[in-house]
Order: sequence, then C-alpha cells, then structure tokens
Amino acid sequence: MNSFNIKSMKYKSFIISFSLILLLISLMCVSCQKKGCTDPTALNYSIEAKKEDNSCEYQDFDKHNLLINLADNYIIPSLNNFKDKIVALDNQVDEFNLNTNNNNLNNLRAIWEEALLSWQDAAFLDFGPSEYILLRSQTNTYPVDTTELKTSISDGSWNLQFSNYNDSKGLQALDYMLFMPGYSESELIGYFLTNINSKNYLKAITVDLLSNITYVCDEWSLHRDNFVNDFETSSSGYSSNSQGSSISNIINALCLHYEFYVRRGKVGLPLGVFNGFTQQELPHLVESYFSGKSVQNLNRSVYSINKFLIGAGYSSNDNGLGLDDYMNFVNAENNSDQLSDIIDNQITNILEKVNNLPGTLGNEIIYNKPMVQETYQELQKLVPLIKVDMTSALGVLITYQDNDGD
Repeated sequence: MNSFNIKSMKYKSFIISFSLILLLISLMCVSCQKKGCTDPTALNYSIEAKKEDNSCEYQDFDKHNLLINLADNYIIPSLNNFKDKIVALDNQVDEFNLNTNNNNLNNLRAIWEEALLSWQDAAFLDFGPSEYILLRSQTNTYPVDTTELKTSISDGSWNLQFSNYNDSKGLQALDYMLFMPGYSESELIGYFLTNINSKNYLKAITVDLLSNITYVCDEWSLHRDNFVNDFETSSSGYSSNSQGSSISNIINALCLHYEFYVRRGKVGLPLGVFNGFTQQELPHLVESYFSGKSVQNLNRSVYSINKFLIGAGYSSNDNGLGLDDYMNFVNAENNSDQLSDIIDNQITNILEKVNNLPGTLGNEIIYNKPMVQETYQELQKLVPLIKVDMTSALGVLITYQDNDGD
C-alpha cells in the first residue's frame, strides 16, 4: 500500500472522529439546556429556561368574587325588591277589595305596573330556587287564557297551585282583570262590586305570587353559599365552567331568557316572525296586551340583562366584577374588537330602537311594522354574540334546546 492511500485513510478517520466528537458535544449541550416555562405570560415564566417542559401556570379568573358580586349585589337584591313590590300589590288588593272605587283601582294599577317592571329585573335568574318551582311560568305567562280565567271566576272554583292555571294567573292575569277590554273605569268598578268572585280571584293571584317569591327569597338565603362556591377545579388547578356549575347555570339561564322570552316572546312571536310562511302578525301575543305596557317592559328587560352582564349593583351603578370582566380576562374578541364592548354597543342599539317605538307594541306591529322589524333585527344580532361568542370564550356549553331554526 502506497503512502498516499495510508495518508488518505488517516485523514478520513480523523474527519469521522472529529464529526463524532462534535455531534457528542452538541447532544451534550442540548441535554444541558435548562428546562422550564418559556412563556412570558405565565406566572412561573423562567428567563433562564431554554426548553419548554409544559410546566407553565397561568392566572385563573377570580370566579369566587364574581359570583359573590352577582349574588350579593344583584341576584338577591333584585328578588327581594320584587318581593317588596308583590307585598305592596297584595296590600293594595286588600284596600281595593275593601273600598272598591276609582282611586283605589288606579293605585292598584300603578303598583301592578311597578311590580311588573321589577319582575323584568329578575326574570332571567331562572336557576337555583327560581328554577325549582318554575317561578317564571308561575309569575308571568302570556298570553293569558281569558276563557279559563273567566270560567274560574264564574264557577267560584280554582286552585292556583296546579300548573294548569299558570296561564290564567300571575301578573298577566292582573293585566286582563285591571284593564278589562270593553269596560270603562266606572264599569270595571261596577263589575267588581257586583262580583265577589272577581275580588276573591284578585286576592288569590297576589297570595300565590307572594307565596312563590317568598319561597325563592328564603331559599336563596340558604342557597347563596353553595352558589358562590360552585365552580369545579380540575387536576391542573384551574376551574372549569362545566355543566351544573354556577357560571354555566347563570349563562344558560341568561341566554335562554333573552333568546326565547325577550327576543322571541316579547317581539318575534307577535310580529309574526315565527308564524310559518305567512309571517302573519299576532299583536295579541304581546306582553301586557290589555294595559299596553309592553314597550316599557321590553326596555326594562334588556336594560336589566345589561346591568347583570357588567356586574353593576342592582340598587346602584357600582361596577363590580361581571361577565364582561371575565370576557376581557380571556381576551374574548369578535373581528379583533373586544367582545364585551361589542355586546355593550349592541345592547345600546337595541335600547335606542325600543325607545323609538312611540306607541303600544301591539299597535306598532300593525301600523308601524317596519320599525318593529328593525327592532327585532337588532334584538336578533345579540343572540349569537352571547349564545355563541361569549359561551365559547368562557367554555360554557349551552344545555337548552334550540327549536327556532335560526
């Protein structure tokens, strides 16, 4: 073997050995890189860590104080306020039945109107004690079954604890009885003076309303601690909004109420949106059809939902922790804008449309339908924002059934 081949082989051997040494050094350097959390937004971010080891820990939203704020500053005060209004209503029925005159009728109407407005503030809190007794169905079902109501009065027989009376009792039954169509005030006074059963039915309605809301308020005093502590913590140390948790319950109740009982019930159904191919208007389906108080109740219901969303106190405008803060915490966005701002702006648009309706909603549907349609469209725009975008951002599963096809 010549010297050239020997030198060539030695050179190749050197190159291979040198490459192996470099490879070993590289592997040793990689293995020596410090492991840890490399995400600067994490609580345990390590500036020295060069290799992510999936140990990052993140701040969790303060759900405990969110639930405390909602319970103590909105839920319980709003329910207690409604109870106070029903107490006043029940007392005024006693006064009216004892002294049946025009003055007491007008006082009774005014107190009923205040009670119905107060109900809008609490109607969407249909979870916990309210859900146990189906408070919404027992309090404000409409349209009222006037045939069943008149039959009960005529027969002098009823039991308002039975569920089949839900559509002939409550606040909407009073809407019919206190604003009975075809009767002047003096004629209505005559009707009550000559019909003892009608007075007894008035009293039965308010006694039933008071019994139900008293139960709910009493139960909330027991339910409150469980409510504010009802959020699960996973093995990773972060709470979830799984089905049955307080966050899930309040968001499902709010979305259901808005979608079905505000957007659909207060406007969509009477407007004819859900009336098949014909889209025939059904103005008699509006809330408070006989008194004509539907627009103000629509306004109050949307306004109250907004107060709840932003964590405002029921009796004040104190801005505590709300669902808007939760959305901001998780950086919830829609088209690069904060979702909480978009929702707030949309509610402002809705209230502007509602406040521009000059007459009763029933009449507006007949004589000013395009404006009511515009109002409905603004109401509709809020549905996906809260039902899809908000729930997705907060990890809440919608558990109620959607049969609207929209």
